[in-house]
Amino acid sequence: MSPLVTVVSIVVALAVLIGLVFGGIKLYEYFSAGQSQKVEAGKSVTVVIKEGSSTSIIASELKKAGVISDEATFKNAVVAREVDNSLKPGEYQLITLMDMDVLIDKLVAGPVELATGNRLTIPEGLTIEQTAQTVEQATGISASEFANLAHSADLFIDEYPFLEGAYNNSLEGFLYPKTYVIPYEASATDVIITLLDQFQIETAGLDFSYATEHNLTLFDVVTIASLIERETRLDDERPLIASVIYNRLHDGMRLQIDATVLYALGNPADKQYLYNDDLLVDSPYNTYAVDGLPVGPICSPRLGSIDAAAHPPDTNYFYYVINSEEGTHTFCETEAEFYEAKALYQSLLEQ
Repeated sequence: MSPLVTVVSIVVALAVLIGLVFGGIKLYEYFSAGQSQKVEAGKSVTVVIKEGSSTSIIASELKKAGVISDEATFKNAVVAREVDNSLKPGEYQLITLMDMDVLIDKLVAGPVELATGNRLTIPEGLTIEQTAQTVEQATGISASEFANLAHSADLFIDEYPFLEGAYNNSLEGFLYPKTYVIPYEASATDVIITLLDQFQIETAGLDFSYATEHNLTLFDVVTIASLIERETRLDDERPLIASVIYNRLHDGMRLQIDATVLYALGNPADKQYLYNDDLLVDSPYNTYAVDGLPVGPICSPRLGSIDAAAHPPDTNYFYYVINSEEGTHTFCETEAEFYEAKALYQSLLEQ
């Protein structure tokens, strides 16, 4: 072999080797980045389990969808419950990082076929009255009949003990916001049971130990979650607002949350600004006038708000103020910082 051919062969070999090394590094970075991405709990996902899938394959599909965080834990739980041959194929609507026992129960029971009926979408943050109007528009069920029933918590408390302590016999806060298919022949009672069942399913995997350590009940957590729901539209702000609420409660400060005043006023659609007189409204929901939490939830919160209310981060924030037309907030530790941030935003509006 000539020296020239030898040199060329070496160069080609080095190029291939470099390419393989570089490609391997890129693949490692790609998969490492994917594995390091944090899965947000409480998101609805669709998972298809194919016929003949082993427990390992099912675990892999669940991990990809974010339903579980660890395949081995899932497989061990399936073996421990002796149901490794009972997991059924089909299309499932699941929740990211959901409770393991609830997940396995669903996979053993098999996929639920959607009933034919009216499509009902209940957005997050609605009150009972607003939900009743939504139900009437989607199903034809009388809004007044639905609202009256939703103010009769005593009719449901035996089946749903989490309603214990409901203020004024109201289901406010527990009519879970989601999209449903409601059978054509469903009654107002059927719809309410569907929403309460969904609340139970969604919250089954949440850890309420932090709230319990702070002497708060599930009802209190849902009340806090409803405040969070009405105060921000951003997922990353929900935990911070929860921390502000906990910090103010701990220090004996009134919460002074505008959303509670609007609720006390009946959530008038044309109310764009609160005035000093509004803050004086005589209501157990008005957190400018009462100490501690309002007497109950002010809307139906999403799972992200409930999760944030159950275990907020440890911060020194006691205030927050809106800082953009998009609804973002500046979080502040002192009253002086709050007024400074408020003045800055007002000056931007005046420009």
